[in-house]
This record gives sequence, structure tokens and C-alpha cells, in this order.
Amino acid sequence: MKEKDFKNWQQRRKQGALRFTLVQGLLCWGIPMFIVMTFVVNDVFNDQGIIQWAQVLIAAVVWSIGGCLFGAFVWFITERQYQKELQKQGDTEHST
Repeated sequence: MKEKDFKNWQQRRKQGALRFTLVQGLLCWGIPMFIVMTFVVNDVFNDQGIIQWAQVLIAAVVWSIGGCLFGAFVWFITERQYQKELQKQGDTEHST
């Protein structure tokens, strides 16, 4: 982990896992993916141009869950890298 990333994570991790997951996972990834995949990639309008709300609702649930899982995954991986870096720094301090 680079020093810049290490210091950045030191600050970001103060918000806690839940808030990080909701903000970074749900708001910053899940909602944009829902919008793009539902309204741009997939066609949620029927032949008469009426929106199919059931498809929108299902997509909202799927992308919300996916966003939360994505945020939790990013938290877990980054925290693991951070802890390894802390361990390395601790080992370096003890060996000098």
C-alpha cells in the first residue's frame, strides 16, 4: 500500500464500515449502476412507451444489494491491506 493510500485510508476508515458501505457502495456505485443499467442499457418501457414499474423496482432492489455488497467488499479488502501495512511498519520500527 502506497503512503498516500495509507494516509487516505487512515482518514476514511474513521467513518466506520457501515457508513463507508452505504456511501461508497450504495450511493456512489449502486445508485449510478441502477440508473445506467435500468434506464440506459435495459429497456424498461413497453411498446406503448409506458414504464414497467415492476422491472424498475426489481432493478432497484438488486442494485441496492449489489452496491452494499460492493462497498463491504471494498472496505474489507482495503482494511486488510491497511492492517498488513500497519504490521509492516510495526516490524520495521522494532527491527531498527
